[in-house]
Amino acid sequence: MKILFVAATCFELKLFLENLEEIEGKNSPVSHYRWHDLEIDLIVSGVGLSFTTYQLTRLLQKEKYDLVINAGIAGSFYDELSIGTVVNITSEQFGDLGIEEPGGFKTLFQAGFLKEDQFPFRGGKLLNPHFNESIELPNVNGLSVNVSHGCDKTIDQLKINFDADVESMEGAAVFYVCLMEDVPFLEIRAISNFVESRDTTKWDIPTALENLTDELLKILRNFATVPQIS
Repeated sequence: MKILFVAATCFELKLFLENLEEIEGKNSPVSHYRWHDLEIDLIVSGVGLSFTTYQLTRLLQKEKYDLVINAGIAGSFYDELSIGTVVNITSEQFGDLGIEEPGGFKTLFQAGFLKEDQFPFRGGKLLNPHFNESIELPNVNGLSVNVSHGCDKTIDQLKINFDADVESMEGAAVFYVCLMEDVPFLEIRAISNFVESRDTTKWDIPTALENLTDELLKILRNFATVPQIS
């Protein structure tokens, strides 16, 4: 099985990659690894929707993968989804793709530029039809933006406009590209902070990345042939 990991930064998967065997290969944007009988590639897309869309589309035009996994950290909109929690994001929306009017923000669907069920959207969302039910993580709704929000007024408006539990800066790009290219995918993220008035002293990225690593290795065990320890 061949799996592609997509991360915005090397930092987010550094701890996870320490558990894999790196394979020497040609100098390219893609790094190659092995974990038991799994072939694993990594592409670091850069932060944001545009960079991720370009890098992932370009790669999928050249290489075939059985599964794409977008992994990293995210912000939680609600206290119930606490820092350190690892989630399986099963739907995504573009949070800043639309039109601003005196009366407020309108999505492209609300403005009439897209139909809510125009492929690959369903009900105005990007839905993951491939998520593995054996993954024992909370299933949540994602919102992807090009600006990491830290202003209470803007955040309150996002909560009104969108049905979202977590915020990231790349997820919807991965959903969109993989749905268009018909490639199975997952988006697995660990909560590092709350989406609130920005105060990085309240963030806990180390715990988020430790928990993310543990859960990603559990997911790989679902697909790999791992020798049993007697």
